[in-house]
Amino acid sequence: MDTMRGKCLSMKCQEELGMPVISRRAQDALYPSVREMFELAAGVPDVISFAVGEPGFDTPRPMIDAAYQAAIHGDTHYTPNRGTLALREAWCRYRNVQDDTDYDPDSEIIVTAGGMEAVYLAMISTLDAGDDILISDPGYANYFGQAQMTQTNVVPVPLYEDNGFRMRAADVEASITPRTKALLLNSPSNPTGAIIGPDELAAIADVARRHDLWVISDEVYRAFVYDDHVHCLSISAMPGMKERTVVVDSFSKTFAMTGWRIGCAFGPKSIIDQMTVMQENVVSCVPGALQQGAVAALDGSADILSTMKAAYRANRDTVAQAVAGMPLVSCDVPDGAFYILVNVAATGMNDRDFAIRLLNEAHVVVTPASGFGSRGRGYVRLSYVGTSEDTAEGLRRMKAWLERL
Repeated sequence: MDTMRGKCLSMKCQEELGMPVISRRAQDALYPSVREMFELAAGVPDVISFAVGEPGFDTPRPMIDAAYQAAIHGDTHYTPNRGTLALREAWCRYRNVQDDTDYDPDSEIIVTAGGMEAVYLAMISTLDAGDDILISDPGYANYFGQAQMTQTNVVPVPLYEDNGFRMRAADVEASITPRTKALLLNSPSNPTGAIIGPDELAAIADVARRHDLWVISDEVYRAFVYDDHVHCLSISAMPGMKERTVVVDSFSKTFAMTGWRIGCAFGPKSIIDQMTVMQENVVSCVPGALQQGAVAALDGSADILSTMKAAYRANRDTVAQAVAGMPLVSCDVPDGAFYILVNVAATGMNDRDFAIRLLNEAHVVVTPASGFGSRGRGYVRLSYVGTSEDTAEGLRRMKAWLERL
């Protein structure tokens, strides 16, 4: 992967300065390309960004008021490691209605500091050092970094543009090694926006059962599906899968609460119990007042989701139509999430050079997709969460720049 390494002094320099040497694990930590572009853009005036995958909306007032009221009434102390009972009950109700499941709020859910902590705890609770985990390529860059931190080996499952970057059961099975212990799913996907269809998901579930694999299913974008004919199911609701699946969810994207850092994992009691122990050792617990704001989101804040979905669908269609009218680049229309991969190979530039030149010459920020795995080379990712005005202007600049090429 073409990512930056941790920004630290070399071991030799540290020794010469009389400093203790930091660990090799820290020095080898991967620095996502989206963050690199974010920092490069800081020195460029008047930029329009398609880089950061964060809702272009602020958290609605009802969630803020609920958290504020909880705080001023004394909810400022430690909370249970697995989350407050009120939030666990509300989230299980929400999930069980959505998928016709029966998750137990007492034993089959843990509230975490964002979805990424849930993924990390799921990895260290299901994998030992030296085990293999299957991850899509291209896939979310932090998955690769977390696997490295847990000393597990990533085996990439290739995704193909001619299949809309959707994962296929045959490719999953072909990637399995004697050391494979888990499969990480992300549908809708970051960075592709692809959704695994019901039939293919059932075939992947069959592979997981036959090879006795754990499945970590990151479903933080599941609310963002834009077309009535597209169905996004959870693999956990399929026969024989609940007991071998850890489902990761989050308030960050669904309710425009990225800065609140509230996620969760649903799973079998044995795994959730172990993740609870790990939670104590990593962050202890999630703030109670913030959890009360999350309860308010689940109990009556559907308006923000419908507003965001309408805006993002319009942006998605605008981006896809605009790219179709640009020279040297192409894209497929994604099913969900709020990302689109644009093929830039015909420009003759690699994706990183393309992104840096577009930033410096047109003041538009995109993310080189080589940072999402080797099969991301030759693509850039656009995140279409900005205002309609910024989206249109950024696309106008990009088209004009490409025409000058």
